[in-house]
Amino acid sequence: MKQAFHESLLPADATLISGSSHEERCLGIIGACRDWAPRRSLVLGYEDHDRRGEKHHAVMLSAFGRNCSAEELPVTCIEGRVGPTDRFFEILSERRDRPMVVDMSVFSKGHLLRLLRCIDDWGMWGQLWVVYSEPEDYEIAGRLPLSFGLSAVTLLPGFNPSTNPSRPLHAAIFLGYEGDRAFSTYDILQPQKTTLVVPHPPFQESWVGRTEELNRKLLAALDQRSVKQADAIDPSSSETLLKQIFGETQSYSEFVRTVCPLGTKPQALGAYMYVRECIDPPSVIYSKVLRHNHDFYSRGIGQRWLVKRPE
Repeated sequence: MKQAFHESLLPADATLISGSSHEERCLGIIGACRDWAPRRSLVLGYEDHDRRGEKHHAVMLSAFGRNCSAEELPVTCIEGRVGPTDRFFEILSERRDRPMVVDMSVFSKGHLLRLLRCIDDWGMWGQLWVVYSEPEDYEIAGRLPLSFGLSAVTLLPGFNPSTNPSRPLHAAIFLGYEGDRAFSTYDILQPQKTTLVVPHPPFQESWVGRTEELNRKLLAALDQRSVKQADAIDPSSSETLLKQIFGETQSYSEFVRTVCPLGTKPQALGAYMYVRECIDPPSVIYSKVLRHNHDFYSRGIGQRWLVKRPE
Protein backbone atom coordinates (compact mmCIF):
# COMPACT_ATOMS: atom_id res chain seq x y z
CA MET A 1 0.00 0.00 0.00
CA LYS A 2 0.93 3.64 -0.31
CA GLN A 3 -1.17 6.42 1.16
CA ALA A 4 -0.34 10.09 1.47
CA PHE A 5 0.66 10.64 5.07
CA HIS A 6 -1.54 12.41 7.60
CA GLU A 7 -1.10 12.22 11.34
CA SER A 8 -4.72 11.08 11.76
CA LEU A 9 -3.69 7.75 10.18
CA LEU A 10 -1.38 6.89 13.07
CA PRO A 11 -2.53 4.94 16.15
CA ALA A 12 -2.80 6.27 19.68
CA ASP A 13 -0.58 4.96 22.50
CA ALA A 14 2.12 3.97 20.01
CA THR A 15 5.85 3.39 20.25
CA LEU A 16 7.74 5.30 17.55
CA ILE A 17 11.11 4.10 16.28
CA SER A 18 12.91 6.58 14.05
CA GLY A 19 16.44 7.37 13.00
CA SER A 20 18.44 10.58 12.86
CA SER A 21 21.05 11.34 10.21
CA HIS A 22 22.63 14.08 8.12
CA GLU A 23 19.59 13.87 5.81
CA GLU A 24 17.00 16.54 6.54
CA ARG A 25 14.14 14.16 5.84
CA CYS A 26 14.73 12.46 9.19
CA LEU A 27 12.63 15.41 10.46
CA GLY A 28 9.85 14.79 7.94
CA ILE A 29 7.28 13.13 10.19
CA ILE A 30 7.96 15.51 13.08
CA GLY A 31 7.14 18.43 10.82
CA ALA A 32 3.92 16.81 9.66
CA CYS A 33 2.53 16.09 13.14
CA ARG A 34 0.80 18.80 15.16
CA ASP A 35 -1.67 16.81 17.28
CA TRP A 36 -0.32 13.25 17.19
CA ALA A 37 2.45 12.18 19.54
CA PRO A 38 3.75 8.71 20.44
CA ARG A 39 3.58 7.40 23.98
CA ARG A 40 7.17 6.21 23.72
CA SER A 41 9.88 7.32 21.29
CA LEU A 42 13.16 5.68 20.39
CA VAL A 43 15.62 7.70 18.31
CA LEU A 44 18.39 5.67 16.70
CA GLY A 45 21.39 7.73 15.68
CA TYR A 46 24.12 7.03 13.16
CA GLU A 47 27.48 7.69 14.76
CA ASP A 48 29.08 9.38 11.76
CA HIS A 49 30.15 12.58 13.58
CA ASP A 50 28.37 14.73 11.01
CA ARG A 51 27.33 18.14 12.32
CA ARG A 52 24.01 18.05 10.52
CA GLY A 53 23.31 14.61 11.91
CA GLU A 54 24.10 15.73 15.46
CA LYS A 55 21.83 18.76 15.06
CA HIS A 56 18.96 16.69 13.68
CA HIS A 57 19.39 14.15 16.49
CA ALA A 58 19.10 16.89 19.12
CA VAL A 59 16.02 18.37 17.41
CA MET A 60 14.29 14.99 17.36
CA LEU A 61 15.00 14.23 21.01
CA SER A 62 13.77 17.67 22.03
CA ALA A 63 10.60 17.46 19.94
CA PHE A 64 9.65 13.99 21.15
CA GLY A 65 10.71 14.67 24.72
CA ARG A 66 8.10 17.43 25.08
CA ASN A 67 5.26 14.94 24.62
CA CYS A 68 6.51 11.50 25.58
CA SER A 69 9.27 9.41 27.01
CA ALA A 70 12.12 9.69 24.50
CA GLU A 71 15.27 7.58 24.51
CA GLU A 72 18.31 7.61 22.25
CA LEU A 73 20.35 4.61 21.17
CA PRO A 74 23.02 4.09 18.53
CA VAL A 75 21.58 2.53 15.40
CA THR A 76 23.89 -0.43 15.96
CA CYS A 77 21.59 -1.48 18.81
CA ILE A 78 19.57 -3.43 16.24
CA GLU A 79 22.51 -5.59 15.28
CA GLY A 80 25.28 -5.78 17.90
CA ARG A 81 27.60 -8.74 17.39
CA VAL A 82 24.95 -11.38 16.79
CA GLY A 83 21.68 -9.48 16.99
CA PRO A 84 19.78 -6.70 18.75
CA THR A 85 21.06 -5.58 22.12
CA ASP A 86 19.33 -6.42 25.39
CA ARG A 87 18.15 -2.83 25.81
CA PHE A 88 16.37 -2.88 22.48
CA PHE A 89 14.58 -6.11 23.44
CA GLU A 90 13.63 -4.61 26.79
CA ILE A 91 11.92 -1.71 25.01
CA LEU A 92 10.06 -4.07 22.68
CA SER A 93 9.01 -6.19 25.66
CA GLU A 94 7.70 -3.19 27.61
CA ARG A 95 5.48 -2.14 24.70
CA ARG A 96 4.76 -5.54 23.18
CA ASP A 97 0.97 -5.21 23.30
CA ARG A 98 0.90 -1.66 21.89
CA PRO A 99 1.07 -0.29 18.34
CA MET A 100 4.47 0.23 16.78
CA VAL A 101 5.27 2.99 14.26
CA VAL A 102 8.57 2.86 12.35
CA ASP A 103 9.79 5.87 10.41
CA MET A 104 12.21 4.19 8.00
CA SER A 105 13.17 7.33 6.09
CA VAL A 106 16.90 7.35 6.84
CA PHE A 107 17.75 3.83 7.96
CA SER A 108 20.21 1.94 5.83
CA LYS A 109 18.39 -0.90 4.10
CA GLY A 110 20.47 -3.42 6.04
CA HIS A 111 19.44 -1.92 9.37
CA LEU A 112 15.83 -1.57 8.21
CA LEU A 113 15.56 -5.23 7.24
CA ARG A 114 17.07 -6.38 10.54
CA LEU A 115 14.72 -4.08 12.45
CA LEU A 116 11.73 -5.52 10.60
CA ARG A 117 12.93 -9.03 11.36
CA CYS A 118 13.28 -8.19 15.07
CA ILE A 119 9.79 -6.71 15.26
CA ASP A 120 8.36 -9.66 13.33
CA ASP A 121 10.14 -12.28 15.44
CA TRP A 122 8.87 -10.48 18.54
CA GLY A 123 5.31 -11.10 17.33
CA MET A 124 4.53 -7.44 16.56
CA TRP A 125 4.13 -7.51 12.76
CA GLY A 126 0.36 -7.23 13.09
CA GLN A 127 0.77 -4.05 15.19
CA LEU A 128 3.17 -2.31 12.81
CA TRP A 129 2.71 0.97 10.93
CA VAL A 130 5.54 2.14 8.64
CA VAL A 131 5.98 5.72 7.43
CA TYR A 132 8.43 7.21 4.93
CA SER A 133 9.57 10.67 3.87
CA GLU A 134 11.02 11.10 0.40
CA PRO A 135 13.94 13.45 -0.18
CA GLU A 136 13.15 16.56 -2.15
CA ASP A 137 15.95 15.46 -4.48
CA TYR A 138 19.25 13.63 -4.60
CA GLU A 139 22.51 15.47 -5.23
CA ILE A 140 23.56 13.57 -8.33
CA ALA A 141 24.37 16.52 -10.58
CA GLY A 142 27.54 15.79 -12.51
CA ARG A 143 26.98 12.07 -11.84
CA LEU A 144 28.43 12.28 -8.36
CA PRO A 145 28.05 8.90 -6.63
CA LEU A 146 25.95 8.54 -3.49
CA SER A 147 28.59 6.27 -2.00
CA PHE A 148 32.24 5.33 -2.37
CA GLY A 149 33.75 1.87 -2.45
CA LEU A 150 32.45 -1.53 -1.40
CA SER A 151 33.69 -3.09 1.82
CA ALA A 152 31.74 -6.35 1.81
CA VAL A 153 29.00 -8.36 0.11
CA THR A 154 27.48 -10.56 2.78
CA LEU A 155 24.42 -12.59 3.68
CA LEU A 156 22.30 -10.44 5.97
CA PRO A 157 22.09 -12.03 9.45
CA GLY A 158 18.62 -13.10 10.53
CA PHE A 159 17.66 -14.37 7.07
CA ASN A 160 18.16 -17.62 5.18
CA PRO A 161 21.90 -18.19 5.76
CA SER A 162 22.76 -21.00 3.37
CA THR A 163 23.21 -21.61 -0.32
CA ASN A 164 22.60 -25.00 -1.87
CA PRO A 165 25.40 -25.92 -4.31
CA SER A 166 23.08 -28.35 -6.08
CA ARG A 167 20.89 -25.48 -7.29
CA PRO A 168 21.90 -22.54 -9.54
CA LEU A 169 21.68 -19.00 -8.18
CA HIS A 170 18.96 -16.54 -9.22
CA ALA A 171 19.52 -12.99 -7.96
CA ALA A 172 16.93 -10.22 -7.94
CA ILE A 173 18.83 -6.92 -7.72
CA PHE A 174 16.79 -3.81 -6.94
CA LEU A 175 18.59 -0.85 -8.54
CA GLY A 176 19.02 2.64 -7.13
CA TYR A 177 21.43 5.49 -7.67
CA GLU A 178 24.63 3.58 -6.84
CA GLY A 179 25.51 1.89 -10.10
CA ASP A 180 29.03 0.86 -9.10
CA ARG A 181 27.69 -0.74 -5.94
CA ALA A 182 25.12 -2.75 -7.93
CA PHE A 183 27.61 -3.79 -10.62
CA SER A 184 30.17 -4.91 -8.04
CA THR A 185 27.52 -6.96 -6.24
CA TYR A 186 26.55 -8.67 -9.50
CA ASP A 187 30.20 -9.25 -10.40
CA ILE A 188 30.93 -10.90 -7.03
CA LEU A 189 27.79 -13.07 -7.00
CA GLN A 190 28.02 -14.20 -10.66
CA PRO A 191 24.43 -15.52 -10.60
CA GLN A 192 23.33 -17.98 -13.27
CA LYS A 193 20.12 -15.95 -13.60
CA THR A 194 19.66 -12.26 -12.83
CA THR A 195 16.60 -10.03 -12.64
CA LEU A 196 17.16 -6.29 -12.34
CA VAL A 197 14.38 -4.21 -10.79
CA VAL A 198 14.05 -0.55 -11.74
CA PRO A 199 11.84 1.78 -9.62
CA HIS A 200 8.91 2.82 -11.80
CA PRO A 201 7.12 5.02 -11.27
CA PRO A 202 9.94 6.77 -9.40
CA PHE A 203 9.39 9.29 -6.60
CA GLN A 204 8.97 12.09 -9.12
CA GLU A 205 8.00 11.98 -12.79
CA SER A 206 11.06 14.06 -13.72
CA TRP A 207 13.27 11.26 -12.37
CA VAL A 208 12.17 8.74 -15.03
CA GLY A 209 15.28 7.22 -16.62
CA ARG A 210 17.64 8.36 -13.87
CA THR A 211 18.14 4.87 -12.41
CA GLU A 212 18.78 3.43 -15.85
CA GLU A 213 21.38 6.11 -16.59
CA LEU A 214 23.23 5.54 -13.32
CA ASN A 215 23.22 1.74 -13.87
CA ARG A 216 23.92 1.74 -17.61
CA LYS A 217 27.03 -0.45 -17.22
CA LEU A 218 25.13 -3.27 -15.50
CA LEU A 219 22.10 -2.93 -17.76
CA ALA A 220 24.33 -3.17 -20.84
CA ALA A 221 25.75 -6.47 -19.55
CA LEU A 222 22.35 -8.19 -19.41
CA ASP A 223 19.48 -8.96 -21.74
CA GLN A 224 16.75 -6.33 -21.49
CA ARG A 225 14.23 -9.10 -20.84
CA SER A 226 15.82 -9.45 -17.39
CA VAL A 227 14.75 -5.88 -16.45
CA LYS A 228 11.50 -5.49 -14.49
CA GLN A 229 9.76 -2.56 -12.81
CA ALA A 230 8.32 -2.02 -9.34
CA ASP A 231 6.76 1.10 -7.81
CA ALA A 232 9.33 3.15 -5.89
CA ILE A 233 6.89 3.83 -3.02
CA ASP A 234 4.35 0.99 -2.87
CA PRO A 235 5.87 -2.06 -1.07
CA SER A 236 3.10 -4.35 -2.37
CA SER A 237 4.34 -3.72 -5.92
CA SER A 238 7.74 -5.21 -5.04
CA GLU A 239 6.12 -8.08 -3.15
CA THR A 240 3.94 -8.92 -6.15
CA LEU A 241 6.89 -8.67 -8.55
CA LEU A 242 8.97 -11.09 -6.47
CA LYS A 243 6.12 -13.59 -6.65
CA GLN A 244 6.34 -13.30 -10.44
CA ILE A 245 10.16 -13.50 -10.46
CA PHE A 246 10.73 -16.21 -7.85
CA GLY A 247 7.34 -17.92 -7.59
CA GLU A 248 4.59 -17.97 -5.00
CA THR A 249 5.60 -17.97 -1.36
CA GLN A 250 4.37 -21.52 -0.76
CA SER A 251 6.34 -23.05 -3.62
CA TYR A 252 9.85 -24.44 -4.03
CA SER A 253 12.25 -23.42 -6.78
CA GLU A 254 14.91 -25.11 -8.87
CA PHE A 255 17.08 -22.08 -8.05
CA VAL A 256 18.74 -20.83 -4.91
CA ARG A 257 17.31 -17.33 -4.75
CA THR A 258 18.68 -14.14 -3.28
CA VAL A 259 17.41 -10.58 -3.00
CA CYS A 260 19.81 -7.62 -3.23
CA PRO A 261 17.91 -4.53 -1.94
CA LEU A 262 19.78 -1.61 -3.54
CA GLY A 263 16.67 0.31 -4.60
CA THR A 264 14.29 2.32 -2.43
CA LYS A 265 13.45 1.57 1.19
CA PRO A 266 9.77 0.90 0.38
CA GLN A 267 11.02 -1.69 -2.13
CA ALA A 268 13.14 -3.25 0.63
CA LEU A 269 10.02 -3.39 2.81
CA GLY A 270 8.16 -5.11 -0.04
CA ALA A 271 10.98 -7.62 -0.39
CA TYR A 272 10.73 -8.39 3.32
CA MET A 273 6.97 -8.86 3.00
CA TYR A 274 7.66 -11.52 0.38
CA VAL A 275 10.55 -13.24 2.16
CA ARG A 276 8.73 -13.53 5.50
CA GLU A 277 5.98 -15.65 3.90
CA CYS A 278 8.23 -18.05 1.97
CA ILE A 279 8.58 -21.70 2.86
CA ASP A 280 11.74 -21.75 0.69
CA PRO A 281 12.94 -18.23 1.51
CA PRO A 282 15.51 -16.35 -0.53
CA SER A 283 18.62 -15.13 1.23
CA VAL A 284 19.17 -11.39 1.48
CA ILE A 285 22.48 -10.03 0.23
CA TYR A 286 23.68 -6.73 1.69
CA SER A 287 26.42 -4.78 -0.06
CA LYS A 288 28.14 -2.54 2.48
CA VAL A 289 29.81 0.62 1.22
CA LEU A 290 33.00 2.12 2.59
CA ARG A 291 31.53 5.61 2.86
CA HIS A 292 28.37 7.48 1.92
CA ASN A 293 28.73 10.80 0.14
CA HIS A 294 27.38 12.96 2.98
CA ASP A 295 28.22 16.24 1.26
CA PHE A 296 26.30 15.31 -1.89
CA TYR A 297 23.59 12.84 -0.88
CA SER A 298 20.08 14.27 -0.58
CA ARG A 299 18.45 17.57 0.19
CA GLY A 300 15.13 18.69 1.59
CA ILE A 301 11.96 16.82 2.52
CA GLY A 302 9.66 15.54 -0.18
CA GLN A 303 6.29 13.85 0.03
CA ARG A 304 5.46 11.80 3.10
CA TRP A 305 3.76 8.40 2.98
CA LEU A 306 2.16 5.67 5.05
CA VAL A 307 3.39 2.48 3.39
CA LYS A 308 2.22 -0.20 5.85
CA ARG A 309 -0.52 -0.56 8.39
CA PRO A 310 -2.08 -3.61 10.04
CA GLU A 311 -4.56 -5.41 7.80
